[in-house]
Amino acid sequence: MASLSSWFTHPALTHAGSEEIRTRLGISPNHSSFRTGVLRTHLLTALFTHSAARHLGSRAHVVVRWDDSDNRRSRDEHRQDLLDELTQIARVPIVGEENAFRQSRRGDRYREALRHLAALRLLVTVRGLPCLDVAAVDRFMEAEGVCPESLTACTSVNASVPRAPAQDMVPLMRSDGRALWHLATVVDDIDNRTNLVIRGTDKRGATPIQVRLYWVLSGGWIPPAHLFLPKLLEPGPAAPRVADLLGQGIRPSALRCFLAQPYLSDSTQTTGGTDFSALVDRMRTIFPLRGDSYLDEEHLRSLDRKVSAALNPEEAQQELRTLCPGRPLHVIAWVARHHPRPLPQQSRLCRALTDAVIDYEPPPKRSEEAVRWLDAWSRGRAKGPVPHPVRWVLTGQRNGPRASELLEVLPAQLLSVRLVSARQALSRSSAARRRSSVRSLPSSSRDSKSGSPTVRPVTATRTGA
Repeated sequence: MASLSSWFTHPALTHAGSEEIRTRLGISPNHSSFRTGVLRTHLLTALFTHSAARHLGSRAHVVVRWDDSDNRRSRDEHRQDLLDELTQIARVPIVGEENAFRQSRRGDRYREALRHLAALRLLVTVRGLPCLDVAAVDRFMEAEGVCPESLTACTSVNASVPRAPAQDMVPLMRSDGRALWHLATVVDDIDNRTNLVIRGTDKRGATPIQVRLYWVLSGGWIPPAHLFLPKLLEPGPAAPRVADLLGQGIRPSALRCFLAQPYLSDSTQTTGGTDFSALVDRMRTIFPLRGDSYLDEEHLRSLDRKVSAALNPEEAQQELRTLCPGRPLHVIAWVARHHPRPLPQQSRLCRALTDAVIDYEPPPKRSEEAVRWLDAWSRGRAKGPVPHPVRWVLTGQRNGPRASELLEVLPAQLLSVRLVSARQALSRSSAARRRSSVRSLPSSSRDSKSGSPTVRPVTATRTGA
């Protein structure tokens, strides 16, 4: 594979290196949440763009392009949800979203490009549809002293691409007048002055078509550099989307790190920072040799635990605040700093320190002693060190921060509530143990003396039958 330093010097980039490295994220608003592999491509596109700009001493320009020409699937209500995942989960810095291209509103521009191709006699009609005549385009470019195959070859940065289109005639419009992908993408890239295109390796076959279209429609501009990424495959028909993974408690920071991990110089480390700028700093200078891979949810959850333990408290606080809206900020900040655990565990502790009613795990040993000690402590009469089970009394959890620390952050008005709730939990636990012991008594003294006690069966009541 080529090194990143070689693609930083690609003609399409160095030509505009003193100005901006410009790219776009094509988003289809067909669902309220991205497929994980799609968000990965968008994140890596932005990371590589900013990395290139940093090395070349220029600016990075990342914009959104809405691929919404299919009005049967596109929904306006999905736009904000997708933008939130892009900017808040992936943390991609977007430029001028209010001016983003919407392909559904650019029909006149696409038809103008089609008329230009027709004027150059590069179109033919096949079954009533306007198609690009590849042979005619090649003759036109060669007459201008440009070899289309050589231009295509030098456009690709890190992968071999076909030098000629697989089709002799490439459809550019649908029968209903909507532009097809090749035409719409190229016209948008020209208008956006895109000079870096990043897409999956499955799109390599589109390069010879779009390079030719770009050169003709732009009037001979240098086509964008094309960088190809292996795909992240999603096993099974019901593969989780980004919202599904977040709903399972995966941290946004862990998901970002997971998606970018193969291209990080310290990919095995979780302490190098996970926000967007830190990931740019950590990008590899040499591409790894990788093929397509499947979404490994087990590895993602393992990484989530590691990231949670090493995450900057400020970033952990921000993620916890999003998950627990309305909770006191000082409690959120305390939990983020003193309980470096996955988000579901932090969220549960946050609720335990703020809610009047909480759930209790089975009581640990010495729980009664902890209740008595805490009752005395509330009256200023406690003696000796804080018993460990005080943690259970205060939060309902057997594990977590030290009990002495919890006493400092739990609101005073909740202390009496916790004592009442803990006594009730102890009472329920004691009653359950008594019922269990009664059910396990031998059925008769004769059975007991024989050394083979018989467990008396539990008879179903009328309501439980």
